[in-house]
Amino acid sequence: MNTSEILARARTIATQSGGADANASQQIDARGGLFALLPHIIADIYRGKTKDPRFVRDITVKNTVAIVARTGTVTTGIMREFLRQADFQDDNNSLITYYDYASDYGSGQNFDQLGYVYITGDTFNYTAPVPNDPYTGNLYVTVPTIPTVTTTVTFPSTQTANDVILALALAIQGKVNFELYGEATSA
Repeated sequence: MNTSEILARARTIATQSGGADANASQQIDARGGLFALLPHIIADIYRGKTKDPRFVRDITVKNTVAIVARTGTVTTGIMREFLRQADFQDDNNSLITYYDYASDYGSGQNFDQLGYVYITGDTFNYTAPVPNDPYTGNLYVTVPTIPTVTTTVTFPSTQTANDVILALALAIQGKVNFELYGEATSA
């Protein structure tokens, strides 16, 4: 969805729901204030959806990570706290498990039928099952993911897009307070 469409719909809702005319002040967009709120609103809505298992599917996306010689860059927006429940798949449809830490390859407890994934910093480390290791190809990670805000934003569901627009409209009306670390609360 185009960000200008998101901002316009939010201004319309804010005006029609009894607030001041959100279109009267061009300063909001001229100085980028409303656009600057958008990533915070999106992150807050996504965090809220993760608290109820019924809504997690609304924000779950299949991310493609290019793996070269066992390593690849963690996709921007992946909600790392959900990697334990993520679905991992490679180009060979291997069974893959996620660890919060590096495997102890010297312990002799490796299972060569199973792939292992863990993160170090911003890098996925992937050990593919035998005989596909060292692996170079795509790793598909299906996990809740916060979209990147550019001139367009891709939402995985219409409901999520509508939730973001409504929250932005409430922010325009001053009914949402933001704390320093991104948590939004009702005013």
